[in-house]
Amino acid sequence: MIEQALMNLRLINELGVLIPVALLAVILVAVSKSGFGGALGSLGLPVMVLVFPPKLAIAILLPLYLITDFFVAFTWRKFPVLKILKLMVLGGLIGQILGWLCFEYLDDNYILTLIGLLALITSVRYFKNIFFKNNFGYKTKIILKLSYIRAIGWCGFSGFSSFVALTGGIPAQIFLLPLGLERQLFVGTMSFYFLIINLAKLPFFFNLEVFSHTSVLLSIIVLPILPIGIYLGKFLNKKLSDKLFYHISHSALFLCGINLVFKQVL
Repeated sequence: MIEQALMNLRLINELGVLIPVALLAVILVAVSKSGFGGALGSLGLPVMVLVFPPKLAIAILLPLYLITDFFVAFTWRKFPVLKILKLMVLGGLIGQILGWLCFEYLDDNYILTLIGLLALITSVRYFKNIFFKNNFGYKTKIILKLSYIRAIGWCGFSGFSSFVALTGGIPAQIFLLPLGLERQLFVGTMSFYFLIINLAKLPFFFNLEVFSHTSVLLSIIVLPILPIGIYLGKFLNKKLSDKLFYHISHSALFLCGINLVFKQVL
């Protein structure tokens, strides 16, 4: 009896740390997906792995990502740019298949470090262009001509990194942010992209036996925080100008990059 009581006490103490961290990660994801097209969502897994094993963290977050994606896609259902979305989904699905084939053989640390470095390069380049007043319009036209190749390449990387580390938002943003879409179009396109590729993960994750009774229970415990995050993200999106939206999105991208790189180095 005493031993069982001590075990229960330790479990309560652990949950006292685990649950707040899980709630923080989930609300970051919900706010990000509903208001910023995933700009902060890549912080979800790095926050979770502070206290959870990586595979358990992925198993907890994926059902919550999916629920959020359904709500967000419905909210922004009038805004996705279908021409861009089709290319993104094609690249993302190719990346998902590669991620499934390599999942059990990969070291997450190298993937996360590379993604973090790419995030830093993209965000620094954006702010450099602002400070040095480069011709953004001219650059955008060049990028749009190359968007077919860029979409398959970056979104293939996005699908791959999303599968192995739930960090697919950063490569997708590297592709989509330079196109300069209005913020509603940006969020709408990203929301449908992630809804589709996250749904596509499910059969592969079941095949790899990623989910467990523990992961499902923890997902259910933190589920009630999702509506708050979704509402807050949509509210913030409506209050921001396009200029401020892109400043915040690139700042979040920079923070994601710093977080991922330093986490692997330290």
